Amino acid sequence: MSPQLTSTSLNGAALSCEVSEQQIEAARYAVLRRLAPCLRHHMVRPLQPIGLIYGVMHHKLSAAAPDLKSVREEADKINEFAKAALEECVDMSTWLAPEPGVLAGVDEGVRECVGLLATMLHFCGFRLDNEVEEMPVQVQRDAMRMVLSAALLALTDSMTEPAALTISAVASPAEVTVSLRVSPVGEGSVDRYDDGYRKLVWRDVQALAAAEHVRLSRQDRLVSMRFAVETAPVH
Repeated sequence: MSPQLTSTSLNGAALSCEVSEQQIEAARYAVLRRLAPCLRHHMVRPLQPIGLIYGVMHHKLSAAAPDLKSVREEADKINEFAKAALEECVDMSTWLAPEPGVLAGVDEGVRECVGLLATMLHFCGFRLDNEVEEMPVQVQRDAMRMVLSAALLALTDSMTEPAALTISAVASPAEVTVSLRVSPVGEGSVDRYDDGYRKLVWRDVQALAAAEHVRLSRQDRLVSMRFAVETAPVH
């Protein structure tokens, strides 16, 4: 059976005094190390069609009377994919070198984490159900990235049976509560992807929540993360 989640409640701001910088950096590295295959896939994904388009261009240019208009269209496609690849690489690099103060919509932040982890977790036997709809509120992007990703990894690392993890969110004027609810999906076994690195444990999530000032609670099959609502600076 999947282990039940122990009930805990932590205030990120209060815990920050009790968690060392080494613990926080160790947890951050553990998350990034586990996300590395996903980040690499997203970085190279826009580059994959370029080789195919080049092949089409080469074939057209080999004709006795090349259709230059068509070749220019193929060149434009290569340019578009190259720009998309550059943007994706720059965005993925901010996971490794965070940009302080960057805000993101709650739905956008959740969707980004789910987009990174869903395929990998699916192959392991887990399903991510994102029920977070568009919200007119923003949170710190790095806090959402680190804490939500860590919680998803720590939860699935602790399970021995396939399960569905449903993500939902509720906003108040001061904070947004993002919830993870675990639901077993029947018999079966978890097929672990072994990348040679350690599993995440709950103290990793606690350390990152403390560092990002996220209020964290865990009870039975429900995990709640409370992010402060942020306002973009007025220019």
